[in-house]
Amino acid sequence: MLTLLLCNGAAPSRTLARKLARIADRLVVADGGANAALSLGLTPDIIIGDLDSIASASRRAFAAVRTLRVRRQDNTDMEKALDHIRAAGGGEVVVLGATGGRIDMTLANLSVVWRYIPALNIVFADNGWFAVPLRGSHTFTARAGSRVSLIPFGTCSGITLRGLRFPLTDARLGVGEVAVSNVVRSGRFSVTVKRGRMIVVVFDAWHRSSR
Repeated sequence: MLTLLLCNGAAPSRTLARKLARIADRLVVADGGANAALSLGLTPDIIIGDLDSIASASRRAFAAVRTLRVRRQDNTDMEKALDHIRAAGGGEVVVLGATGGRIDMTLANLSVVWRYIPALNIVFADNGWFAVPLRGSHTFTARAGSRVSLIPFGTCSGITLRGLRFPLTDARLGVGEVAVSNVVRSGRFSVTVKRGRMIVVVFDAWHRSSR
C-alpha cells in the first residue's frame, strides 16, 4: 500500500504531485493541504486535521470527500494524518508539502516522524529531492553525481557509507555534527546506522526504486 500524504507546507510542482498521485493507492490530505490539492487538480480520498486551515473554496470543492476532524491540539495535522494511516494498516507513505513555509512546522514535521518508524515506511519528497528517516541499513538508487547529505537526530554511531565519493566505515556523528554534500558514484549506494536516528537527504527525484 502506497499512500501519498499532502500537507500544508510549500506546495510541490503539479508535475511531481500528479505523477505520485498516479502511482499511489490513496491520497490523504492534512487539513490545509486540501488547498494545495485543489490548485493541483487532485481529489483526496480523505481530509484529516483540526480543519482550521482549509479554505472555503476547498471545502466546497471537496464537499463529497470524506473529512475527519480531529480536535486535539497537542499534535500537528501531519501527525493526525499519520495516526490515521498507521491505524488503517500502514505501508509506505510519501509526504509532500511537509517542508517550506514556516520553519517551525518544517522542523516539527521532521522531528516527530520518528514516532512512526518502523510502523510506517516514510519518505519526504519535493521537487528534485527526497529525504528518508533512517535507523538501520538501506540501499538507495539515485543518479550518479547526485548529492547526499546525512543529518543526525542526536548522536549516531556505526555509520557506514558505500557507493559514495567519500565512504565511511563504523563512523560516529555527534550532536551538532553533519555530513553534507557527498556524491553518488554509480547509481546505487548504501547507508548503515547501527545506533541512532538520521535523515538521509538525496538530491534526486524520488521513485519507488529509490529505496
